[in-house]
Amino acid sequence: MPDATASGADTGGAARSREHNQGNQGRTYTVEQKAAVLRIRKCKPTAFYDILGLEAVRSSCTDADIKKAYRKQSLLTHPDKNGHEHADEAFKMVSRAFGILGDKEKREKYDKYGTDPDSRFESARAQNPFSGFGSRQAAAAGGGGGPWDDEMTPEEMFARFFGAGGGPFGGGGFGGPQFVFNFGGGPGIRVHQFGGGMPRARPREAQGAPQQEQHGLQTLLGLLPILLFFFVPLITSIFSGGSSTPATPRMVFDSPQAPFTEGRTTPNLNVKYFVVPSEIASYSKSKLLQLDRTAELNLVRQLRYECENEIMHKRQLREAATGWFYQDPVKMAAADAYKMPSCQRLETLGVSRS
Repeated sequence: MPDATASGADTGGAARSREHNQGNQGRTYTVEQKAAVLRIRKCKPTAFYDILGLEAVRSSCTDADIKKAYRKQSLLTHPDKNGHEHADEAFKMVSRAFGILGDKEKREKYDKYGTDPDSRFESARAQNPFSGFGSRQAAAAGGGGGPWDDEMTPEEMFARFFGAGGGPFGGGGFGGPQFVFNFGGGPGIRVHQFGGGMPRARPREAQGAPQQEQHGLQTLLGLLPILLFFFVPLITSIFSGGSSTPATPRMVFDSPQAPFTEGRTTPNLNVKYFVVPSEIASYSKSKLLQLDRTAELNLVRQLRYECENEIMHKRQLREAATGWFYQDPVKMAAADAYKMPSCQRLETLGVSRS
């Protein structure tokens, strides 16, 4: 006869043995970490610049700026360091944003089309009238997503960036077609191919040739949108002289810094900004006026972002000066004396903080 333990009487002990320790269980978080999680979760999933805090300087930020922003935001939101309940979600959004902006080709596609470049030909779908047809043909043929569906997890990206994985752009890559060689199971060597084209028909299978030809036609029709996606921009670039002028030139404000030497002025706030002369040499008068308006918008966005950080930092200083039983007068004086230049400049320009 089974005893009480075997019949399940020790349910509480079994339940305790099944407890799973989450990554951020029992951990605390700072005011700055909470603010980072809440800010990131308010962003759209594909607002990659905004997620990394680079929206105000998206047209001028460099690869080094993107790496620096990723390092800062990932350390703030990593579940091992941040105990907030939504830190894991925010950390995945940060890693996803860096996966796009940290890759030169993906960043160029994102800047050009404004859509996720890892989505299956999302940018081509917005412009190509045959894209829906191609998707149906690919689905009918049973085709998978291809190697672009294999993404690095946020934890792997974090480990490679901060660990010994050779940096965020080091390591290996995707190889070519893979083959498995089987030396057993019969005479000779049997080769099993994964991927690639259709296998060559044997003589005794010649009666199946019409079916293979029909399948080949379907494959060609399915590849037609992809061919148009790659070759039409190439032909357009050849006939246009290969021009690759960016949509918005890089710029700095207030004072020139080589190579930003050509000065212009924003239309409403009358703020000086400087660009690289060669980047706007071919601009028409109307395009220069549009550039002035864009520069003013970028300035306001940047100042508002920096002002928000200044307000948050001053609040943290005041909270640190306020203890459980008494207030530290020295720390409170330092908090009150903390300067907020971006907020002051917004006020001087007559622009609201939000």
